[in-house]
Amino acid sequence: MEGLSLIDLAENSTIREQQKRGKQVKNPFESGEFRAANRISMDVTNMFGAPGPGSVSLEDVESLIPEVIKAHQMLKSGEGDIYDHGIAMTGWQDLPVEISEEHLTGIRSITSELSGEVDAFVSLGIGGSYLGIEATFRALTHKYFNQLTRDERGGAPEIYFLGQNMDPDFFRDTLDMLKGKRIAINVISKSGTTTETAIAFRIIRKLMEENWGNDADRMILVTTDAVRGALKEMAGKRGYRTFVIPDDIGGRFSVLTDVGLVGLSVANIDIEEFVAGFKVMRDITSGDDFWHNPALVHAALRHTAWCAEKKIEVVATNSASLYAVARWMEQLFPESEGHDGHGLWVSPSLYSEKLHANGQMVQEGQRNIVETFLLLKEHDNQVRIPRTDNNLDGLDFLVDKGLDMNFINRMVIEGPAYAHYKGGVPNMTIEIPRRNAFNLGQLYYMMEKSVAISGYLLAHNPFVQPGVEAYKRAMFALIGKPGFEEETRNIKNDLAKMKRIRI
Repeated sequence: MEGLSLIDLAENSTIREQQKRGKQVKNPFESGEFRAANRISMDVTNMFGAPGPGSVSLEDVESLIPEVIKAHQMLKSGEGDIYDHGIAMTGWQDLPVEISEEHLTGIRSITSELSGEVDAFVSLGIGGSYLGIEATFRALTHKYFNQLTRDERGGAPEIYFLGQNMDPDFFRDTLDMLKGKRIAINVISKSGTTTETAIAFRIIRKLMEENWGNDADRMILVTTDAVRGALKEMAGKRGYRTFVIPDDIGGRFSVLTDVGLVGLSVANIDIEEFVAGFKVMRDITSGDDFWHNPALVHAALRHTAWCAEKKIEVVATNSASLYAVARWMEQLFPESEGHDGHGLWVSPSLYSEKLHANGQMVQEGQRNIVETFLLLKEHDNQVRIPRTDNNLDGLDFLVDKGLDMNFINRMVIEGPAYAHYKGGVPNMTIEIPRRNAFNLGQLYYMMEKSVAISGYLLAHNPFVQPGVEAYKRAMFALIGKPGFEEETRNIKNDLAKMKRIRI
């Protein structure tokens, strides 16, 4: 039996886009026509008047507008609780207009040369040093990118991510994918001592040095603090090429810094187009006209829902490629808002898959849920539904109506949006025209500004995460890290007093 032939199916447009990027064919992102066709929009109709407890009203939101405008003005002026160790953590605000063309050209020069010398590239990082890069990569590339030929990848090497967890099976399985290949890595950590990333770096660096000796140094990129830290010191001694994590931009806001740009450039993502998307949304969200500023509206709607006893935000998308973007939001909002018992828990979902899993809970469970849909309006590919001889599944009516998979996948958002609203779940839809770097740049900036405003509304600093340090100290104590002896004793004493209950 011969292998499967994709009869009557068009060429995969995602692969075609990857090949175009590899040949430096750019989208006309500076043109007015392109920007008009790629404008992110929000439909907030279903946020108001949902039946049942915790309903949100238009009056609730409008009464909040003066407070939102005040917060926005304070943010732009650098006022309020925005400091971490004496540094105002708002450098992301003007970053889109501060990045120079020379800087982007320098990144592309290094990554282009490096890409041509290797078969695979590994990005090492966790949290903000990982999620934004992976989200952007997954959103803009083929689902099975690494299984494609190099030509189908547009000349880019295979792309892998490590250092984001401590699962030894995951780590070892990834090493199997790297076996026999020439690899380069980018280790991303401001301090250089982040446990998960540092351990991954130790192991891979040792393998690279054992295989290639001093030649391995050329294959190691380091993205870290500009002047201090373990990685900066090591890079100086070994001559690793370095990129900078700015002092005034926290990890979850860092995808437009070298943290994100280096790895994305290796994958042939157009980083100039990416920056342009950020710039456009910066302009759109710069004014104080509330109903014309999507970031302010988004922040006010979420805050009003939280005040109405909503505790969970389901962020659902109809695009498998955008699911990783929902996961990026899963860090951005909870880590920024989760202070003093505040904030919405973000639950990423891929519809319609999750509609057959926790959809019952969303529809009829406790009414503590608000929902945000990321609707991809135009997918890369069109997939027609064929007619069958017997119509046993009863779906020939779709063919009769000329409907394809794309139309049905849009209803995967529009149907639940209506049903969930009628079931008492307020929801809004963020419409993303198509998969490109420009649209992702817009979305990221809008979300970053929204969560910054949320911090003012919740009266806490959204740019710090003191709670994250608690798990680190406990883990360091339990593994016996020097300097944590007192914590080790305290934790062991606490554990000894607890009666273990095992079933």
